[in-house]
Amino acid sequence: MSRSWRWGLRSLGLGLLAWFLWRADWGQVALLARRADPGSLWPVPLLGAAMIGVRAWRWNLLLGLQNLQLPLGRAGLVYTAGVFLGMVTPGRLGDLGKALYLRREPGTPLEKVVAGTLADRLFDLGLMALLAVWALWHLELVSLRLAGWLVVLGLALGGGVVLILRGRGGWFAGRPFWRFARGLQEEMAGVLGWLGVWAGLLTLLAYGCYFLQTYLLARALGLALGAADVTAAIVLVGLASFLPISVAGLGTREGILVLVMAQRAVPNSVEMALAFSGIFFAVCFAMPALVGYLCWLKVPPSPAPQTGGQNRGTHIQPGPAPLENPS
Repeated sequence: MSRSWRWGLRSLGLGLLAWFLWRADWGQVALLARRADPGSLWPVPLLGAAMIGVRAWRWNLLLGLQNLQLPLGRAGLVYTAGVFLGMVTPGRLGDLGKALYLRREPGTPLEKVVAGTLADRLFDLGLMALLAVWALWHLELVSLRLAGWLVVLGLALGGGVVLILRGRGGWFAGRPFWRFARGLQEEMAGVLGWLGVWAGLLTLLAYGCYFLQTYLLARALGLALGAADVTAAIVLVGLASFLPISVAGLGTREGILVLVMAQRAVPNSVEMALAFSGIFFAVCFAMPALVGYLCWLKVPPSPAPQTGGQNRGTHIQPGPAPLENPS
């Protein structure tokens, strides 16, 4: 896609944000912000750190399928750097940049380095997709019957992809994308065992921390929504952030929040959505992105060594500067 088309798509979210900013009563927004209780926010950064730590643990666990596990401390640094890359790219695609760190090992094929990172992303998308169906039903945006059909459609599409990958490919066979997809399918086959169960449990734990974090933010702001309503809103916000129509979710996040608050008859829904979006962006996006940027400076990706020879072992080398000697 050309640069003009990319920025044209991103401007959709930015335009929506500009419309909300123009429409809002900023005196009311300031009043809502002053009413916030910062003293109740002390667990929030701890929950954020726990969420990233658990997700880094899950990613490193999945890398074990390809014998590419990193030392745990370095896995945390690389994963947090990937959080920064994901937050500054449309559709969170930069999060896949974590795979660049794994290409330092000579002779490692692209399918192998992408498989663990893609499996890590699929666990997030799978859980968020299921929760999105629940969120749409809980917020009374779709009926129970339509929610059920969405689940059936999702399972049918997933099953169709699996059958195509396990077969000969038909029309897709012989194409570069088909060969790449088959390679990924073979590399990710181990996820279907007990390792996948553990990764699923870690996914639930990570998102439990995340949803509790956002509920504490809503309660500190005095938002008149229950825990289930806040969770449903954040699920839809999270899925909207994967759409490449904004920058860091600006505009799409506010649009979802206004929709949910209007649906739940929250007074001053536009102003409350902007106030909550501001604190949510600062705590759940800006702060992790800043920490991720510092980690990215600490462990910048570098190309794989050009020297020949056999693979030196089952672990990725930690790079030119080991963690035990940062200097």
